[in-house]
Amino acid sequence: MVVSGKQYEISSLTNNKVKLINSLYHRKYRRDLKLFVAEGVRICKEALDNNWKIKYLLFDKNNKDNLAIKDLVNETSSLGSDSIGVSLQILSKLSHKDNPQNVLGVFEQRWNDLPKYINNKRIVALESIRDPGNLGTILRTMDGMGAGDCILLNECTDPFSYEAVRASMGAIFNINIIASNLEQFLKWKSDKNISLIGTSLKKASNYTKANWKTPFVLAMGNEQNGLSDEFINNCDQLIKIPMLGKSDSLNLAVSTGIALYESIRKNPN
Repeated sequence: MVVSGKQYEISSLTNNKVKLINSLYHRKYRRDLKLFVAEGVRICKEALDNNWKIKYLLFDKNNKDNLAIKDLVNETSSLGSDSIGVSLQILSKLSHKDNPQNVLGVFEQRWNDLPKYINNKRIVALESIRDPGNLGTILRTMDGMGAGDCILLNECTDPFSYEAVRASMGAIFNINIIASNLEQFLKWKSDKNISLIGTSLKKASNYTKANWKTPFVLAMGNEQNGLSDEFINNCDQLIKIPMLGKSDSLNLAVSTGIALYESIRKNPN
């Protein structure tokens, strides 16, 4: 039996559902409820197209006749989830922005296991990174160049935070997000006999000289401290990007993009 979701309106900022969704701005409640927020018609549509489970769809009730919004509402209802018309004031509160998108989706989080199959894969591992904007941008870059697995090691920033989801521009719905610790990861790496390429300033070669034969894992470290010594000691190759000006380092997301696209230049298959 197919169950259709409800369609209704909420007008109060103190409504319990509004309070619940607003709590997802905080990592604790995202973790406890296993939910997160994504904004915008295109991004919510991309999530549904990739079979992410939607809990609620909120939309600007003054734009309910917009064809793209109507299609989203109908698709959400057909999946058995609620579509809720709200004011821009409520959307602004829930998005924590003065100029909110006219659609906001609440989705179930999706975490994956370490990949079983690694043939011809480009995988990214991130150790203890802290900036959600960097993480979201890395996911967007990975999606753009066809890498599908992102392994988050130790205590990384939350990929389902508002900032990370926004920076990913919908790419989070196309990437397998994996959480692991260094011990599990290194055992997996050994079992799969996969090449591990890490970034470091010590005993590292120019990134253009690396062997980018797939499959491989590109490992990037914390924005301030880089990869841990234990991680570096387990890498098969260490690379660095030369700095020709006065700055001594590049942004983490920029560095990741440079390395990933170099892997395509050297090995387009």
